[in-house]
Amino acid sequence: MVARADVGDRAEIGLARDEAWAAAVARLSRGVALAVDYAVDPRRDVAGTLTGYRSGRQVLPVPDGSGDITAHVLLESCAAAVADVESRLVAQRDALRSLGVKGQRPAYAEDPQAYLAALQEVGEAMELLDPDGLGAFGWLLQAKGVALPL
Repeated sequence: MVARADVGDRAEIGLARDEAWAAAVARLSRGVALAVDYAVDPRRDVAGTLTGYRSGRQVLPVPDGSGDITAHVLLESCAAAVADVESRLVAQRDALRSLGVKGQRPAYAEDPQAYLAALQEVGEAMELLDPDGLGAFGWLLQAKGVALPL
């Protein structure tokens, strides 16, 4: 019989990742460092986010070397690992909107090819802005010697 794992039976420790992020930001003399991840949300991911990938497919996370194992990043932890910098956490959809990415259907202007190209661009924008998809990614920006954008 296999015991069932309950909430709290496992902890995903990101210390090595936090240290690597802090080392990367330490190399920055002036500018903005950006980390992007489908960030963990402790309210949503109460049982953790550990997952496995093999040949491009999501599989159970088995630490046997047959696939890659990953977990979502707690961007707040990365931010806290770096001292004396200005930090901002923002959802990808909000960041991209502030940079001018829109997902509005284009007006038809009697040019079918231009209209199809504009529809493709809108579709790609909507994928990046989707709050239940890529738009849910989190952005961590940390600035040294410059103002934080967004």
